[in-house]
Amino acid sequence: MNTLRITTMALALLSATDLALADDMNMKDMSMSGPRADKMTGKVHHATGIVKKMDASAGQVTISHGPINSIPWPPMTMTFAVKDKQMLRQVTAGEKIDFDLVRSGKDQYTVTKISPAHD
Repeated sequence: MNTLRITTMALALLSATDLALADDMNMKDMSMSGPRADKMTGKVHHATGIVKKMDASAGQVTISHGPINSIPWPPMTMTFAVKDKQMLRQVTAGEKIDFDLVRSGKDQYTVTKISPAHD
């Protein structure tokens, strides 16, 4: 009878430990640090492309960019929101640029920096 009690208590203690570890792991997964955060927000991706058009009033720029391996994306033309509409004053259609972007939503990225391309 004692063996049954000890076994039951040991199993209860192990279960409680497993639950505490699982909760701790879930909290770590929800934090905004570590590799998972890169997939969510905050990681800066660098790319080069050619400005196709700008819409200053909407705060958007259309860029034909090369591959962006850190996302991973093949070369394509996309329209992005810009972090600051003032950035659009720095560029003209047809200009080759280097730009940074960060994830701003589930399938959305925002351009956070634009500069002339450094070939």
